[in-house]
Amino acid sequence: MSEKDWRNGLDWKVFVRDKYTCRYCGLSISALNRAGHVNRWDLFRADHLKARKGKDKAGNLDTVMNLVTACAGCNAIKGYTFDRTYDGPAPETLEDQQRLVQQANEHITAGREKLVSDAIQMQGEAGLL
Repeated sequence: MSEKDWRNGLDWKVFVRDKYTCRYCGLSISALNRAGHVNRWDLFRADHLKARKGKDKAGNLDTVMNLVTACAGCNAIKGYTFDRTYDGPAPETLEDQQRLVQQANEHITAGREKLVSDAIQMQGEAGLL
């Protein structure tokens, strides 16, 4: 594969810019490598800060400014919380991008806290705890 195979180079640029580190929780591919989970690139996504919703995809949201690296966990939680409520514009500046990352992270943190007790209960029922 080449750089162009990664959403026409956009994802590639985002992962390099963010050093394969989740912009929401800070999980990095380097930390995974050190923990023995070598080259788990598949646990990361290039996430849209302003998500594309349904058939109404106004404007080009596939931009480096509107994409950030997200781990699979943060990406999933964000999709169920922030993406369903945020209706503002896509970021145009680094300041806009950082502001949206912070807002999304607040939703992710709250969503993760709500899901922790359910996850503990499921693990108990599965005999894992």
